[in-house]
Amino acid sequence: MRILNVLILIIPSLLMCQEFSFDVNTNEGFIESVYILDGNRVIKISESIDEIYQFKSSSRAKDFLQNRDYSSIPKNKYQVGETTIFMNSVSSVEYYTSNTSSGLSGQIKSINNLTFTYAPDNSWNKNSGVVGKLTKIGNVSITYWTSAGYTERGRYRGKIKSLGGRQFQYEGWSNWGEKARIVGKLTSIGKLKINYYETDYDRGYKGKLKSIGKVKFVYYGETRTNSKANIVGKFKQRLGKDLRLTIH
Repeated sequence: MRILNVLILIIPSLLMCQEFSFDVNTNEGFIESVYILDGNRVIKISESIDEIYQFKSSSRAKDFLQNRDYSSIPKNKYQVGETTIFMNSVSSVEYYTSNTSSGLSGQIKSINNLTFTYAPDNSWNKNSGVVGKLTKIGNVSITYWTSAGYTERGRYRGKIKSLGGRQFQYEGWSNWGEKARIVGKLTSIGKLKINYYETDYDRGYKGKLKSIGKVKFVYYGETRTNSKANIVGKFKQRLGKDLRLTIH
C-alpha cells in the first residue's frame, strides 16, 4: 500500500515534466519535427510552425504529446499564415480587413478570442523568408533569426529563434562543422541539448544525431564485419530516458 501511494504521487509529477515529443528518422539520423507542449496546446515545428493542436484541456494535450493518437486531435481546421490550427468548437472567426503591422487583409485575426499576429512585409523579413509567418499565438510570442551574415552562413536564417520563453539555437558555420555536416542543425531548445556525431572516429555516421537530452542514438561502426554486411552507419539502438521527452 505504501509503494502504491508513492507511485500515485510520483506518476503525475513525471507526466508534468514532459514537454517535448520528437519525430526522428533513425536510419538517416536527423530530427524530422518536434512537438512542444504549451498549456492546452501542442505545437508542431519543423523549421517553422507547421501545425497547432488546441485541445479542450491541458491533460488532453499531454496525452496527445505522449501517445500521438491522431484520432484525438480537434476536427475544425483553419489556416493561419503558413500554419494549420486544429480546434474543437469554433464560435467566432475574425479577419484583418486592411493591411496592418500585425496582419494583412484577409488573414485570420482571431478564433474564439485567440488572437494571431504575423511577420510584416519588410526587407528583413522578406530576405529571411518569414513574411506572413506567425509572430504571436495568444500571449505566446514567436521570433525568427532574421539577421544577415552569420545566420546565412550558418544556414538558419528564417528559422525559429524563440517560442515563448524557449530559445532555439543552431550550429553556426565553422570548418569543423562543415566537415561534420552539422552546420544549421538544431542544437538546443531552451535547456534541452541536442548533439551530433562530429569526430573522425564516427565514420559512417558522422553528422548524424547523437543525443537529445539524455537519450542517445547508436549506429553500427566501421568494422570489417559491419562493412562486409553493408551496415556501417545504420541505426543500431536508442539508449537512455529523459522525462522531458518522448521519441517517435
